[in-house]
Amino acid sequence: MGELVLITGTSSGIGLAAAVECAAAGHSVVATMRNLDKREALEKAASERGVRVHVEQLDVTTEGVDAKVKELLLKYGPFQVLVNNAGIGIAGAFEEQSDRDVRDQFETNVFGLIAMTRAVLPSMRAARRGRIVNVSSISGRLAPPMVSIYAATKHAVEGFSEALRWEVEPFGVGVVLVEPGLIKTPIFFENMRRGEGMSPDSEYAAASAAVEKALLRDLDKALDPAVVGKTIARLVAEPSPPFRTPVGTDARVLLTLRKVLPEAVFSVAMRQAIRSRSGG
Repeated sequence: MGELVLITGTSSGIGLAAAVECAAAGHSVVATMRNLDKREALEKAASERGVRVHVEQLDVTTEGVDAKVKELLLKYGPFQVLVNNAGIGIAGAFEEQSDRDVRDQFETNVFGLIAMTRAVLPSMRAARRGRIVNVSSISGRLAPPMVSIYAATKHAVEGFSEALRWEVEPFGVGVVLVEPGLIKTPIFFENMRRGEGMSPDSEYAAASAAVEKALLRDLDKALDPAVVGKTIARLVAEPSPPFRTPVGTDARVLLTLRKVLPEAVFSVAMRQAIRSRSGG
């Protein structure tokens, strides 16, 4: 018998894939998204796999998150699994990102994740069972240039998750992190949002263009979101999953190098990699 799984940010990318893969694995899935006008892609993907998901509207950044989750608890029952996937990324150097750019990323990636966790955790603790899957990023462990604020939000998710893990473990609630590398998700490709201060005349313009060019050049190497979706479905069912699960060869290689190389050597390697990718 499967679990009752609540997933945020399911209109596209990793969230959509996670919803379909969890349903295909036999779980009952409540897939939420900010804008229900975008539900067609999820419902089509679910239909093609011969599975059903329950689609609900939920914006993790609104003040009414707790009330909305209570509605869902009354409608579907207590959730055994929460997948905190909703997230946004804004490209550009720190100086090119406005206060709104910074706050939008923290509101969704950090405060929204925390609000969802706060809303679901009491019922898990009362039941003495549950699992919280937080979708982080390789940027939560290694911060690349031109996504400084996004990386800061994912570092926050990593720290929050690690501390929460120890707090709730005595109550039978587990916390795990998924750390994707380069994934073909809309927020980093066709729907990439750029900092409000980005300009062709900026002193960061050449570096930003080089990073974006390298990203597009590596598009064919990027993993399909389904790979992450399958990983999440596995973590939902696995009896004793690891706390951190990097996804993708690039993520695993970078994390290994970061672990084994001295700081000075790793810094030289990063500089060389950035220069080679930018054609410098």
